[in-house]
Amino acid sequence: MRFRFLLAAAALVAGHALAADPPAAAPKKPLPPDAPLVTDGSVVVDRADFDGAMLRIPEQYRAEVRMGYDRIATLVDGVFVTRELALRARAAGLDKDPAVQKRLQQVQEAFLADLYREKLEKETATGNLDNRAHELYLADQSKYVAPEQVHIQQILVSLKGRTLEQARERAQKAYEEAKSGKEDFLAYASLYSDEEKPRGSVPVGDSGWGALQQLVPPVRDAVAKLSKGEISAPIQSEYGFHVVKLVDRKPARRLTFDEVKAQIVAQERERLRKERLDALIREIRSSPTATVHKENVDALVVPLDPNLMKRAQEAKPR
Repeated sequence: MRFRFLLAAAALVAGHALAADPPAAAPKKPLPPDAPLVTDGSVVVDRADFDGAMLRIPEQYRAEVRMGYDRIATLVDGVFVTRELALRARAAGLDKDPAVQKRLQQVQEAFLADLYREKLEKETATGNLDNRAHELYLADQSKYVAPEQVHIQQILVSLKGRTLEQARERAQKAYEEAKSGKEDFLAYASLYSDEEKPRGSVPVGDSGWGALQQLVPPVRDAVAKLSKGEISAPIQSEYGFHVVKLVDRKPARRLTFDEVKAQIVAQERERLRKERLDALIREIRSSPTATVHKENVDALVVPLDPNLMKRAQEAKPR
């Protein structure tokens, strides 16, 4: 494995300090924590630095990052460049500012706090909630219902390039011809509809199956009254005029426990996680030894400067 600094735009990772030839083979042994990855005088980025940088990446994506040399090189490069810049910041004395020192402490504490939250989440995720999920399902089965599904076909006549009356007349003509039954409904949809041609083999006008409640209100209300195979008169909506054929419908039905088990378990796990975290935060805030020095907090308030506020208002783009 070898690293070299980018000197041309043709580098593998544009804008990064790191580029590389891919390794010939995966290492046979894990690298020790102090194994160097990049060195520049006193600046060293080692395997432990890489492990630390990996903590910034969500756990579910870490294995994917480890599979690509370029991704690893980019990550290591980011640590190297940041370390070099931080070294120069210290040389410039920027780390001596008390506010900067406190901010550095806060960044560290925020990271540790996130790790502790993750620890709580993992502990919450280990319990078996199958029985609890079944109890919740039996307690209120009415919550777990698949809504009514409809399969519709439609002709949409938009107002684009037409007056309202022109669109209405075109939709009425399409309705009368579709109602005649001389051709298949989709043949008239292909002729009259302004819907964009869908991808794949789905013909223009075939909306397929979907929940009735997902349709725009005027169409939803009209479809709810249609019988199977019936075609509606033109329905006006914000999109124009719809001529709709109800191909088929499936009534609402109660979902089985097996269909909703994963959903209930996930919701209960999230409830327990939030409940545990909220309890912990309440415990911290209600500590009997914690004291809020309100007068000092109040002293941080800067009175409003009317002139400054006026200048800020005047500076806003109009």
